[in-house]
Amino acid sequence: MRISGLKTHLIHCPIPEEQRVRSGAGLKLARQAALVEIETDEGISGIGPCSFGSASVDLFVVRSLVEHAISPMLKGRSAAEIETLWNDIYYGIVTRVLGHRGMGVALLSAIDIALWDIKGKVAGLPVHALLGGPTMRRAPAYGSSIYWSTPAEAAATAREFLDEGFGAVKLKIGVDVGRDLGCLAAIRDEVGPDVDIMVDANQNYSAALALRVGRELEQYNVLFFEEPIPIDDVAGHRQLAEALDTRVATGENLYTRWDFLPFITERAVDVVQPDASRCGGISEAKRIADLAAAHHAYSAPHTFSDAFTVMANLHVMAATSNTIILELDRTYNPLMTELVAEAIRPVDGFVEVPTAPGLGLTLDREFVVAHRYNGELGISAGGRPAVGTAAEVLADRAARDFRLTS
Repeated sequence: MRISGLKTHLIHCPIPEEQRVRSGAGLKLARQAALVEIETDEGISGIGPCSFGSASVDLFVVRSLVEHAISPMLKGRSAAEIETLWNDIYYGIVTRVLGHRGMGVALLSAIDIALWDIKGKVAGLPVHALLGGPTMRRAPAYGSSIYWSTPAEAAATAREFLDEGFGAVKLKIGVDVGRDLGCLAAIRDEVGPDVDIMVDANQNYSAALALRVGRELEQYNVLFFEEPIPIDDVAGHRQLAEALDTRVATGENLYTRWDFLPFITERAVDVVQPDASRCGGISEAKRIADLAAAHHAYSAPHTFSDAFTVMANLHVMAATSNTIILELDRTYNPLMTELVAEAIRPVDGFVEVPTAPGLGLTLDREFVVAHRYNGELGISAGGRPAVGTAAEVLADRAARDFRLTS
């Protein structure tokens, strides 16, 4: 079976103003997706998503790179040779031109996921079965996320998540320490001692402030402390992991096993968070989870994009033994609820592991046509990490500060 062509589907779904949410990653203005579809000479196609973190990129650039740079490398090649194609793209264009962190790896991720989708369809098996699974029939899931709000609003939202079938929740922090901890206390009071709570600072703390906050988290039995500090500070993560009882987690903005390697080998993280649509695809997400397992660390994938991203990560989760919980976006997101025919919903705290061939999803092509990308931003500039001893955290890069502008 040979690859006959690649196409991209670029999608833009504006978020109603009253449903926009803000965190240290920025103010979400729209939900956007870039899907790569690989076609074969036998009529079987596969779809893979690529995501670019909590930032806006020009998705027309994605289309141009896929159709003019990557497609010529793949046309006429065997769709079954996933490992070979991964290496050819990574070493042929990603490391040399596109960069080994960011868009280049995200595009590779989409290609890899689409190839696994094809492989599963050809075999008549779900992807996780081809990866050695399943290790579970259903996966624990948490609602993501409770955004910056008052303690009363945070507690009410947590209750809504539980009523909708989630067994765990995540709280966004990083705006104000007092309010952050007040929201956490209110949530714990509302949900009781047996519901898992995670917190996510989106890199908005310095190491010193994260240590202070982390010590406060311990009294609330938080499952993990996500992206507490900038991802380039491996030593700071190691300091936190050594000092805190609460597990330190990071990974949504790390790319490939080589980005994760120092965090894992230096025991600077307790929970890795690879995202198959960003870190290098299903192939690489599985490698990262296995690498973490070899060093007695856990995995909990980041999935905050679209239904294809969730399902790609769920297949990896179902084929590993150290992945502990699945993220499900609970904010306004038609890419989760309308993009595909299949529903992905929690029941009694769990999501069923798919059994259909490939990824197990059917793209709603009419939805894609009706929501074409138009070049608009998807998210505003996010918060910048605090500096020094960090008594204050700035919520927006656009805010005026002490730096010279001329």
